[in-house]
Amino acid sequence: MKCKVFVVGSGPRIKKHAQTESDPSYVRGTHTHFTYEVFFVTEGHLQIVTRDFTKTYEKEIVIIPPRFQHHSLPDSDGSFCLLFAPEEGTKAETVLKSRIGEEICRMPLEEDIAFYIDRLTRRRAENTSTAQRDAELLVALIFNRVFAHLLPADAEKRGKAVTAEHINEIEHYINHHLSEKITLSDLAGRVYLSTKQVARIIERAYGCTFSELLTDKRLAAAEMMLKNTDMKIAEIAATFCTSEAYFFVLFKKKYGISPLKFRKESRNSV
Repeated sequence: MKCKVFVVGSGPRIKKHAQTESDPSYVRGTHTHFTYEVFFVTEGHLQIVTRDFTKTYEKEIVIIPPRFQHHSLPDSDGSFCLLFAPEEGTKAETVLKSRIGEEICRMPLEEDIAFYIDRLTRRRAENTSTAQRDAELLVALIFNRVFAHLLPADAEKRGKAVTAEHINEIEHYINHHLSEKITLSDLAGRVYLSTKQVARIIERAYGCTFSELLTDKRLAAAEMMLKNTDMKIAEIAATFCTSEAYFFVLFKKKYGISPLKFRKESRNSV
């Protein structure tokens, strides 16, 4: 689903309502937006005030439809707000209207969305082009999850596409950092997922843990070095941030022979 997303303050202007207390629709500070307004209540609580009611929300996603007269009262910075609007006349606009309707829509705040929101607030505070690009990616991930709730029929298809994209990012990051000391937290930070999410993706895609995947890739690279270079075994081990003794144990466990014997046999077979 394509839509335009605005940070509050940079989006379409709001329209004030009920300028005097004599007006029966008057609520101090009440306004409407020409777009959908979505609050991600990660901490504290958010109050929505209207002429008819006052409701409190905690640990939720709250979507307010266009032209809905309201006043929002967050009790902290834990209510991150974005505006979004589907392209006019598109199927997306029709679907959103049918799913959300004309009243406040609420949904649970999942762990991954809360994680994205936390990263988004941090990246938006950084005034760099890289941070800006990362912020755009995070916004896309956030709305992908929101629309998965609104459009459950498409959620599985969309989820598989996102998982495939994450696997590609995981592969790329590990392959380009084999000679560095990297942790699951490093990887999670790079692909904007929690450590639990990354561990779960790796388990499903590769049937192993992050540590096992990293070791397997390093041993595969070491195998090529043993076959095609004259690097000493200690140098190869150091390349992958481990001791020669531990490298020996890992290599023999996988290949059944020592690195030195593997090198001799591979060269004798040529």
